[in-house]
Amino acid sequence: MEGTYEFSNWVLMGLVVYMAVMLFVGWYASKKIETTEDYVVAGRRLGVFFCTGTLFATWFGAGTCMGGAGNAYLFGNQGVIFDPWAAALCLVLLGFFFARLVRRGKYITTVDLFETRFGRKMGLWSAIILAIGDIGWLASLLVGFGTVLHYFAGIPLTTGIVISSVIVIIYTYLGGMWAVTLTDVFQMIILIVGLVAMLIVAVPLVGGLDSIFTNDPNLNWCGINQWSFIPTPESAADPDFGNAGFFYYTGHQGWFYWLAAWLSIAVGSFPFQSLMQRVFSAKDEKTAAMSGYCSGLLYITVGMIPVLLGMIYFQLNPDLGVEDAMNKILLLMATEYLHPVFAVIFVVALVAAIMSSSDSTILSSSSLLGYNGYKYFKKNATEKDTLRMIKRLVPIVGTVALIIALYFQVIYNLMVIVGTVVLVGLSVPFICAYFFKKANNYGALASLFGGVITWVVCYFIYLPYTMEMETGILEEGVVYFEWAMWDALYIASIWAVAVSLICMIVVSLTTQKIDPPRPLVDVDGNLMSTKQWMGLFGGSRDKNVISGPVSEEK
Repeated sequence: MEGTYEFSNWVLMGLVVYMAVMLFVGWYASKKIETTEDYVVAGRRLGVFFCTGTLFATWFGAGTCMGGAGNAYLFGNQGVIFDPWAAALCLVLLGFFFARLVRRGKYITTVDLFETRFGRKMGLWSAIILAIGDIGWLASLLVGFGTVLHYFAGIPLTTGIVISSVIVIIYTYLGGMWAVTLTDVFQMIILIVGLVAMLIVAVPLVGGLDSIFTNDPNLNWCGINQWSFIPTPESAADPDFGNAGFFYYTGHQGWFYWLAAWLSIAVGSFPFQSLMQRVFSAKDEKTAAMSGYCSGLLYITVGMIPVLLGMIYFQLNPDLGVEDAMNKILLLMATEYLHPVFAVIFVVALVAAIMSSSDSTILSSSSLLGYNGYKYFKKNATEKDTLRMIKRLVPIVGTVALIIALYFQVIYNLMVIVGTVVLVGLSVPFICAYFFKKANNYGALASLFGGVITWVVCYFIYLPYTMEMETGILEEGVVYFEWAMWDALYIASIWAVAVSLICMIVVSLTTQKIDPPRPLVDVDGNLMSTKQWMGLFGGSRDKNVISGPVSEEK
């Protein structure tokens, strides 16, 4: 039971010390903040070590740790295609396709790209969607933080979520991106140590790794093939479990669900300010690209540890309820199998993973709204005005995320769904901004609204089918609507992405005369080349940027 762990006081003391250190770092970093660029992109001075650390730590949060272990317990590898597999792929693709171009633009926010390439309307809509996406992701992280406090202190989950929100808001407010970077690297080290310690203890409990690496449907809650990477053909399904397809979905629904599992994070995450802000902060293009590769490799290596732990715990305790499995497996393993000292380290590591993503997300949302959104209402805002507004928005963003967290109180799905929102609305315009010269404002807006509207329509089309599939999962004859809802949203996203791409191409090509495409320019208005963009194989930035300002187009 929550709050009954014999050594809860040890854990709480460890967390108090850790939180105090984080607050000190925030105060220390605040001494280096003089400009908006210092606060939002750390003065663009991050080397490979710090850039890799903050990329990894930002992406590696409650969803990967607590949610990933829970989904592996319930569904095996199929449950974690979203994260860590697709999330790690996202970082590698970032380094290969976008890191050089993003850093070359010298932007402060992702919205700068949409605004300079497509216009103010697209910039405004992208700011709204990205802020909503980041706030939703932040809410999932706060749920994870609150769950830890709830479990060890016995306080209500809502109270734990509130406490976690206040702590993260304070040190993010103080130090901005530099504080976030310093704490991220520190948190990354603690996280790796804690997870490795848990894995070393857990593997012998089930007789070694051989007992984990088997495609046995008996080794997860739903009887799905343990290490299935693609939808299982019906002919290959175990007749005792009927575990064909992807999450039991067969035909095109199974393949669409599988594609959504990869695309929602691997592609849908590209426009996120919380991701691109790390690239903006790199000291140069090569650093940005290298950090993408290094963080991706580190992510999948460390990210598989919670997955293995979830699989191990199923063998140790296969009767765990769904709600406990989704959020509490790692906490249960820490209290049941770790020495109290290592339990303290492990729980602090979990909190480190959550905080490293939470602070980044608060800052990214505040930057979008304060740096870009504020200018829509006060065009002549000075740098001091902008910096002041960004800092004021930190507690506001945190409070909104807190409200969402208190309502949903689910970690993994809340994290993944926000990636899907951005996938269907902004991923195509983001990619085309760099690689489709004829993309224009009309095409970008049509792509955004076409994708979102299609997603909503297809959701209601698929919902009756997913409700039928999720009937009797937990209780005979009862629809588990929560899973049915998520399933329909994911499956529908594939149609939405296809429509988004079609709208971008068709509308852009048919409106070239009335809406001439804007050139791709950097933050200073200089023409920007897209040559030599290929990750570590690109040339130097100075050779790729065509000097000279571009006149404002209508």
